[in-house]
Amino acid sequence: METLYSVRLEGLAANPSAPEDILLRILEHAEHRIRAALVHRPGVPGAVYDAVMRHPDPRTRRLLAMDGRVPAGLRARLAADPDPAIRMAVAWGPDLRWDGAEPLPAQTVARLAADPDARVRHALCELASLPGAVRAALAADADPKVRRNALQLWRDPPPEVVDAALDDPDPDVRRQAMLHGYRRRPDLVAPLLADGCESVASDAVLDRAQALALSRHDRPCMRAAAAANPSLPADLVTELAADPEDEVRLAVSLRPELTEKERAAIDYRVGARDRLRPPRWFRDRLDDADLLRRYAASAHVGLRRLAAHSPHLPGDLVARLARDDDSTVRALLAEHHPDAPADLLLAVTLESPHVFRFERLRHPNFPHAGLARLAGSPDPVARMLAVRDPGASPAVVERLSRDGEPRVRAAAAGDARLPVARVLELLDDPAAARSAAGNPGLPVRSMERILYDVAIL
Repeated sequence: METLYSVRLEGLAANPSAPEDILLRILEHAEHRIRAALVHRPGVPGAVYDAVMRHPDPRTRRLLAMDGRVPAGLRARLAADPDPAIRMAVAWGPDLRWDGAEPLPAQTVARLAADPDARVRHALCELASLPGAVRAALAADADPKVRRNALQLWRDPPPEVVDAALDDPDPDVRRQAMLHGYRRRPDLVAPLLADGCESVASDAVLDRAQALALSRHDRPCMRAAAAANPSLPADLVTELAADPEDEVRLAVSLRPELTEKERAAIDYRVGARDRLRPPRWFRDRLDDADLLRRYAASAHVGLRRLAAHSPHLPGDLVARLARDDDSTVRALLAEHHPDAPADLLLAVTLESPHVFRFERLRHPNFPHAGLARLAGSPDPVARMLAVRDPGASPAVVERLSRDGEPRVRAAAAGDARLPVARVLELLDDPAAARSAAGNPGLPVRSMERILYDVAIL
């Protein structure tokens, strides 16, 4: 149960100024939720890492295995943990969760690939940095679930690996191999279409009979997949442009060969918050300058949204889409382009209704300087951002720490510019106590009091 005392303790566990002995006491005596805050903090002392490695609770050791801030050498030590759940956590690792996580040593990866527990080998297939030779070995693993996962997560396996898997005794492995091989092996298209595979319907080179069957399919999703297929004959494109289903007509309207006039003649609909999934042919052409220029300049908002997915947009198109009157275009551009403009990143963070908007704060172009001007905004999110201005005065931070919105007080409570007296007051504010306990200016005697209140000291 969360109490004011436990909330303070969780904040203290993440306090960058907390002495090593206080952190070790928290690790030894606090509940798992508090230990998680301690392990995930930046700047964990080496002695604390060593204590986590020896911790009797496997859930705590697992936290260390999945944290991208932890040096790879420390995570590698857990590859020998007696608990297979810990070894699984090391295997799938933090690659998809943390930017810049240090890759595991090659010998550790090899050890995990030979782990006696198939669940560990299965998890290793998730590792984004997995070498091709190791992935090939996993594709030939004794366990069919491992073989299937190795193929499923391999973006472009060599033809010899795919061909060997086509003869696999396990039907799921064979199907994964077919999904990799149908572009090279036209004989694999028909059985995949018969199985209702939409991705193949949208991407495979179709013969006339297949194209006709898909265009008349009783399932709208299959007709929509056919409508996106680059090999669909022109007469069937025309037919599907008048399909009774919105999703089919929309798929036709996104085809690259259409003129603006032809698109405008189609009764397509794109909702204000619809996220269009880029077709595979478009994902393969994200660096096609001519295509991107046509799509970015189109009156079709769906095409502009597709263009905004490309990280290769030149500067003039970035500037154009950053001014687009469609909020989803702007949000997609901020999400996908490595050089998204600073004013766009700020605008998307302020205007988006989604919690993911705060991910933009980590973008290197996000404009922190000058955010103090937002301190008087009626928008509480804007006032939260004001605290992030390195030039904000202590007076501004203190004023925000008394804001009527709990989220704003919490944002200000952890700021090092806040006077100590105000930090201590905020320890009694349920909305801000966690942040106040994590404030680097919190005196050590106050940290010890937090431990005392939960009977750790």
